[in-house]
Amino acid sequence: MPPSGKIIELRQVLAERFPRELPPPSSLLTTGIDCLDRPLEGGLRRGSITQLVAPLPSCGSASLLYELIESMQAASQFVALIDGKNSFELIDPANLLLWIRCDNVSQAIRAADLIIRDGNIVLSILDLKQNEARELRKVPATSWYRLQRVTAEFETTLLLITSFYISGSSIAALQINNPLRMTDFADLSSTISQSRLIDFIYRKNHHVEPQYAQA
Repeated sequence: MPPSGKIIELRQVLAERFPRELPPPSSLLTTGIDCLDRPLEGGLRRGSITQLVAPLPSCGSASLLYELIESMQAASQFVALIDGKNSFELIDPANLLLWIRCDNVSQAIRAADLIIRDGNIVLSILDLKQNEARELRKVPATSWYRLQRVTAEFETTLLLITSFYISGSSIAALQINNPLRMTDFADLSSTISQSRLIDFIYRKNHHVEPQYAQA
């Protein structure tokens, strides 16, 4: 089946915005955010999916996402954000960020597959936190494993953000466990980052029982 016009258009945008080759990959992609890098022993593993679970509405996942994008841009690393519910707010996207706004999970997964295959993006973020649980449960397991295979093939990195643990194809899953108070938002982002508690709920070959009821 020939590619659709939208896919061809997206490929052209990628070629124009990200023309240079990636540097030789290392085993880890350091994010520059201590509360995320520390439990992962240095950063997100290349060629793998890491899942970040944000089970509470006000647990700081949005601020963490902003920090992550800013940190990667400061390091001149290309980032793609696939927004599964068209809910992310960004006033001035920099040249190092490709922001794809989708209406549903199906669109977002197809977009992530395409972005990863392009091979020019160091970090792809698939943000499905605002998508409803019943929509996520309809995604077949084969879709997650296909994303894992493509991520490994192109030696890139995929961060999957959801409100509950869903993907057995991830090499690790972390959960943000402490809710933020209104007073926390008056602090500097660095203060919030230092106080954010992120724990493992899954590591490959070592499953940890989640400490919350799945949605």
